[in-house]
Amino acid sequence: MTLDLLHSSHPAKDRAEAMQLYGQLTGKWQIDIRYIPVEGAERFASGEWEFGYALEGRAVIDIWQVPAREVSEQTGKSVECGLCVRVYDPVLALWKFTFHGPLYRTTLNMLAYQIGNEIVQEMFVERDIVRWIFHNITPETFSWKAIRSKDGGKSWRVEQIVQASRII
Repeated sequence: MTLDLLHSSHPAKDRAEAMQLYGQLTGKWQIDIRYIPVEGAERFASGEWEFGYALEGRAVIDIWQVPAREVSEQTGKSVECGLCVRVYDPVLALWKFTFHGPLYRTTLNMLAYQIGNEIVQEMFVERDIVRWIFHNITPETFSWKAIRSKDGGKSWRVEQIVQASRII
């Protein structure tokens, strides 16, 4: 089965410009991850992240795999895997984002928008503000970080950092 109806080779014409916010990430990336817990030692991992247009070019989906699929298949162990669906809403002029992480039974909903050269995805978890931010984006690399504020945005703690390098 190929899921031909899911994939699209390009953004929808009626929103092509807006789709470039995430469209610039289409392709496959090698990732190095740094986990920064509140207590305990930092952890490091590597994996892969793949982005593509979907749903007639009206969405950008991505798959996150740690370790990379080849390693996971060889060892039979997967640390993380996830599916993200990002749909641009032209009426609200923002992105609706859903993350599904089946290993930890996680589903998250966020809103996303552009601030300068960054892509900011945001949600509230109880009283905390959580942001996942793409930054330092070039055609061959990007950085990503997860940050959290427990005081309404006055201060932020970094929880995770990703460095990505384009494979394809």
